[in-house]
Amino acid sequence: MSKISLRFPYLIYLSIASVLIGVLIAPLFRDLPVQQTAVDMMAHDMQHGMLEVPAVGAPQIAIAVTKDPMNGWNVSVTTDNFRFTPEMVNSENVENTGHAHLYVDGIKIARLYGPNFHIPDLPAGDHEISVNLSSNDHSNFIVNGQRIVARTIITQG
Repeated sequence: MSKISLRFPYLIYLSIASVLIGVLIAPLFRDLPVQQTAVDMMAHDMQHGMLEVPAVGAPQIAIAVTKDPMNGWNVSVTTDNFRFTPEMVNSENVENTGHAHLYVDGIKIARLYGPNFHIPDLPAGDHEISVNLSSNDHSNFIVNGQRIVARTIITQG
């Protein structure tokens, strides 16, 4: 009988073993919660809570979204009576300080610790860009039951 050499097909054996391991462990990750819709994102945000502030002296926000000359969009956030405090995130609330959350079509894409952010090109069509203010403990600032938020619509060509 001739001896069969097993040296050469090691890569084939390794590939087959990797696929088998992937097939065996993939079901473990199938049911992990994933926030994929705007409804899921809003439900997640509501878990952070709300911080009602009086209308007089409440933070205010405005946004400007402009097409970037190279690609994507530049978001510029302007606030009144609010200060970005990234060094205080996850700590106790201090009046009118915190961070912001940036949404595209209702899906949170970033936490903002300052006034500027770049969004890459989006699929063609209209898109709602919104930014809301959050306190240091991630509670949403609200006035009279309404989130403090700025919105605009952009059109990606």
